[in-house]
Amino acid sequence: MKSKNKPTALGTKNWFILVSLGLSGQIAWNVENSWFNTFVFDTITPDPSPIAIMVAVSAITATVTTLIMGTISDQIGKRKPFILFGYVLWALSTIAYPMASWVKSIQLAVFLVILLDAVMTFFGSTANDAAFNAWVTDITDETNRGLTEGVLTILPVLAVILGMGLSGLLIDKFGYFVFFLTLGGLVLVMGLVGSLSLQEGPDLKPREKITIRETLGELLDLFTIRTIKANSELYLVFLIMVTFLISQQIVMPYELIYLNNYLHISKTNAGILTALIAPVLICFAIPIGKLTDLGYGFSVIIIGYMLSALGQFLFSLTGEFWLLAVTGVIKSIGFLMMIVIGAWIRNLMPHDARGRFQGVRLIFAVMLPMVIGPAIGSFIINNFGIHTVMNGESGFIPVPLIYQVSAGFAILPLIPLIILRRRCRKKGLEL
Repeated sequence: MKSKNKPTALGTKNWFILVSLGLSGQIAWNVENSWFNTFVFDTITPDPSPIAIMVAVSAITATVTTLIMGTISDQIGKRKPFILFGYVLWALSTIAYPMASWVKSIQLAVFLVILLDAVMTFFGSTANDAAFNAWVTDITDETNRGLTEGVLTILPVLAVILGMGLSGLLIDKFGYFVFFLTLGGLVLVMGLVGSLSLQEGPDLKPREKITIRETLGELLDLFTIRTIKANSELYLVFLIMVTFLISQQIVMPYELIYLNNYLHISKTNAGILTALIAPVLICFAIPIGKLTDLGYGFSVIIIGYMLSALGQFLFSLTGEFWLLAVTGVIKSIGFLMMIVIGAWIRNLMPHDARGRFQGVRLIFAVMLPMVIGPAIGSFIINNFGIHTVMNGESGFIPVPLIYQVSAGFAILPLIPLIILRRRCRKKGLEL
């Protein structure tokens, strides 16, 4: 299944906007996914249960927000207002997050960090998940989406270099408040520059008449048997994605806690470890995107998921810094498979519902993985972790078992992947 079409050029301006908004958004998500959890563990309570709840609430907020705001952006035929105002408020809410620790009551502080995370997620999902991702689909086509996804996948890696390599040092030297202010300010500046330069996709048109009843009808239609059958290949791709991401979310919310408290690696060194992994992943991103555009996505993704499972298992067996870096690269290869998944989703997404289907994508990319995965991780930690007491609060330190369970889950996407491959061959469908 090779594509012979010449790739459509996006132009320098669109690439600039894509990188500015994509990178700033990924910096903000990296701060939330990695450092919000560590902040709670370090300053409020070592109990992993509030982290699991916070991650789940954030995931549900992101999904519902993207469903609604994506649908509205389809209807009014505009992405820019959602992106512009969303990025500004997203950055400001990130800066405000550590204020929750000012509260003396542990229970109230836990409630506030969950609430503030949900607020930050609402603005982030409006700006990035709903509007920005729909805009990227608006300005790309089947000839350049693999390459575009390759670039978009490099951006989280660059965000990790900034968000981890710089962050650990900032926190160790100056504390969490300076860290959140610095990274939030960076998101604010980059988000403003990118969003003010943005122009709407050429084919995006507003609806003549919009009613609440019509909006609700369109949202409910996403989950009917008729819609699922009409987009069966797309939903198979969603299934592949969700099973793999569940495996990753078993460990992701607790990885820094594991490195800091089980392996006794400082935040600075943990940031350096992650930063060492990033350049290797960047080298693979563009080639994977180009191979996807040429029709070799199935071969790439099968190999990638198998290597990722192996890497998760090997990561659990060592505490040596350089071995952690090597096995960290291997386990992170699975993350690059989102290049293939992302291109397939954009190619299969209905043209008249790109914003709306961003919400469906988030059900499988965010809500289900971030509800199920952290809950599994929390269960393992609470039942097999090492008991500890911090700031007078009882809790548990993660142990290598969470990576071994994650490795088992990382193999599961191969089942729907094989089914999709057979369906595509039978239909002569090129992804």
